Amino acid sequence: MEKRKSYRICIFIIGCILINYFGKSISDYLVLPMWLDSIGTVFAAYVFGPVCGAIVGVTSNTMYGLHSTVSLFYGLTNLVVGVTVGICAKKGFLKNVFGVLSTAFLVTVLSVLISVPLNFVLAQGATGNVWGDGVAGYLQELGCNPKISYIIGELYLDFVDKVIALLILYMVVRFYQKRKENGKIDKTNQKKVISLFLIVQMIAFLFPCNTVCAKNDSDKQAADGYDFHKYVQTVFNKENGLAGGSANDIVQTKDGVLWVGTYGGLYRYSGNTFQWMKEFDSVKTVNCLYEDEAGRLWIGTNDNGLSICINQNISNVVKKQNGLPSNSVRCIVQSTDGYYYVGTTDGLAVMQLSGGLEVYKIIPDVVYGDSICADENGNVAVVTDEGGLYLIRDTEVIAQQKMQKEGKSYNCCAFDETGKLYVGTSADTIEIYQITGNRLEKLSSVECDGLAGITSLKISEKNIMFICADNGAGYMTLDGEFCIIDTNTFNSSIEQMLIDYQGNLWFASSRLGLLRLCPSIFQKVYEKYGLEEKVVNTIIRWKDCMYFGTDSGMDAIPDNHTTELTDSIVEKLKGVRIRCLMVDSKNHLWICTSGQGIWEISESGKIKIYDSQTGAIGDKFRSVIQLKNDTIVVAGDSGLTYIRQGKVFDTIGLSDGLSNPKVLSLYEREDGTVLAGTDGNGIAVIKDGKVIQTLKQENGLSSDIILRMVADSDGGGLFVVTGNGLCYLTDAGDIRNLSNFPYYNNYDLVEGKNGELFVLSSAGIYVVDKTSLLEGDDLSYELLDEKKGLRIELTPNSWNYLDEEDNLYLSGETGVACMNLNQYDISVRSYRMLLKEIIVDGESYLVEKGETTYIPRGARRIEINPEVVNYSIKDPSISVYLEGFDQK
Repeated sequence: MEKRKSYRICIFIIGCILINYFGKSISDYLVLPMWLDSIGTVFAAYVFGPVCGAIVGVTSNTMYGLHSTVSLFYGLTNLVVGVTVGICAKKGFLKNVFGVLSTAFLVTVLSVLISVPLNFVLAQGATGNVWGDGVAGYLQELGCNPKISYIIGELYLDFVDKVIALLILYMVVRFYQKRKENGKIDKTNQKKVISLFLIVQMIAFLFPCNTVCAKNDSDKQAADGYDFHKYVQTVFNKENGLAGGSANDIVQTKDGVLWVGTYGGLYRYSGNTFQWMKEFDSVKTVNCLYEDEAGRLWIGTNDNGLSICINQNISNVVKKQNGLPSNSVRCIVQSTDGYYYVGTTDGLAVMQLSGGLEVYKIIPDVVYGDSICADENGNVAVVTDEGGLYLIRDTEVIAQQKMQKEGKSYNCCAFDETGKLYVGTSADTIEIYQITGNRLEKLSSVECDGLAGITSLKISEKNIMFICADNGAGYMTLDGEFCIIDTNTFNSSIEQMLIDYQGNLWFASSRLGLLRLCPSIFQKVYEKYGLEEKVVNTIIRWKDCMYFGTDSGMDAIPDNHTTELTDSIVEKLKGVRIRCLMVDSKNHLWICTSGQGIWEISESGKIKIYDSQTGAIGDKFRSVIQLKNDTIVVAGDSGLTYIRQGKVFDTIGLSDGLSNPKVLSLYEREDGTVLAGTDGNGIAVIKDGKVIQTLKQENGLSSDIILRMVADSDGGGLFVVTGNGLCYLTDAGDIRNLSNFPYYNNYDLVEGKNGELFVLSSAGIYVVDKTSLLEGDDLSYELLDEKKGLRIELTPNSWNYLDEEDNLYLSGETGVACMNLNQYDISVRSYRMLLKEIIVDGESYLVEKGETTYIPRGARRIEINPEVVNYSIKDPSISVYLEGFDQK
């Protein structure tokens, strides 16, 4: 080592550490059947000996321990790997393939001897790798002892891992030696190799971090697939169709119809009205609902046993006199063993359908089962009212337990697709178990801060677990990330949840009714970031922050953390009404206030104020633009103020020909002419600081109130938003009233990239085709309003912001909403339609699924009344085609 330069040694050792870190990250991200965290260790041990190998191994695990604390303990394994390989290298064991494989076997055995005890101490024997745990689980299914199974699982992983690590070392060393023997490696080449090695290691250091972050981001994105700030919330209770205002359970049958169980009976809902199934004599008070694999609806009542519904008819009723332990049914599930497990207040009934519905067996130990679930391996888990957890297989109880914390109990349970069991507790935690043989082995526990009294768990197809509780709801990714769902005032006794076939979310509360969450294209920005509701007048992005000018000051959402500069601006403008924000070419922020003049803030935070005391025309300003010659023009209630190089050099007001000095909007033409849209006197045309013309209604404008002037991206003119409609002003000065536009109380206009115009109005946002609008054609449009998820009223005469990704931030009277111009159509998975009958000349004909309904000869009138099963906020288009009669 004395012959080597110290910097080369340092680079090599650091590189080995980063190789371990890189390998471990890749293994975790790609879920490989190996660790890949000892390749750098064996290189360091081979080159510098056992001590250096041990140091590299321990350091690597310490670094990775920043992501996973458990990795710190397994530094002992990597230490032994380094020492063993270093000793074997000194003894010449690595000179041939046989010696390499022998060393790999020795290292594997030592690794297993150290790792297995750690596994049992830290994770009940689990290896922490799905491949190793899969091997262990398979062996246990074959009847192998659990401890031996986990040892073999660890051996499987370590053998593959250590063989690969040492073979890589052997091949690299052989390659290097051959190159050196052939004279292809000299000092110059060595320096190049070291430089390349350093670059590769820096990339390796960055890549795993990005890889890990990318994985976490994708997990978060999975959860953000349910971005609840984009969902429209609707509550159904006794005021809008759900009599009684409560819901104990909700289930969806294969036809897409929702069934709601309440203390007042059973309700059917397909998106239009709640139908009370009062004709079901056996169903009065519903505790629970379940749909089996054949589409049958099982109805558990509070005092009348169990009823089964097929095609909206009760086909079977099972009560205590038929063998049911009790007439009060609390939970139902079908197991892969073919049996149905029905929890009642007096025991668990095992039912079968073969040969007719009957009670096959009673399990008296499981009394008052409240929550039940089944996996794909024949296991059934039940949580009872007293808080016990039971595991059942082949109709026998094989395991049972209670919480070890005094006064705490289990509340509910759910299996995921891998067979893990999630159990909600009264301690506001979710405990995660795996089934090993006939035992429940606890893997981990997740704190659900903010939720109290977990009542049920539901795992979605996106591998998100929804959590219902006595005081609200939340969700958890299956890697343990927990978040609260803001359900507003719907936050009491939430018992169950459901995701319907269109992707809408439903929450059932035994006190508040039903809450539906429908996806929309709009995101409520203020709600998402926890800002207080305010009237927002203007929005701009500046210095990695989004600023919102309100009636009572400034709000800001930084991209990262709140900066001192942000705090300073927000604090100084507290209580000030802000009308417009603009960022100029110097990246200075301009703020139009109502009463405190115009503020200019430089990047360094220096503030300069222009008001009536410093030459500005008045103190109340509404809009600001920067001209092509860098002059700043500010419009206010008293006229225009011109600012250049930090000074007011000109003003235009009433005495200068501006007959109505209250200017609402500004626009600069290519020739430098400034157009000033006034509040009642049309458009003032200003050239060289002089009013040279005024365009009014007599010139073609539909109104003399000019709210906005927006350039046509195809050139040739301006869209003018007036007080009662839309107009178009050409470069030649000609004005056309766009009378084919369907609405009059409009605020602003934004042009998309696909030929659409988005017209902001008091009714919502109209989306129209620009060409059709300009050509005067009959105009079809789409209205984005409250039904489509726009849950704020747009602020009149406000200023909105469009970012580089076509996200449009909208100023509203209670905050800010955001939508993307390229994704303004709500995506609905599908629609289902039910048709039970048609009426031909007054006579009803049943329509059977998959069968042809024949219409008699000479029919004059056909009535088709389909039931569209739709829970989304988008209305579908329905068309009818009569083959042989219609052409299309």
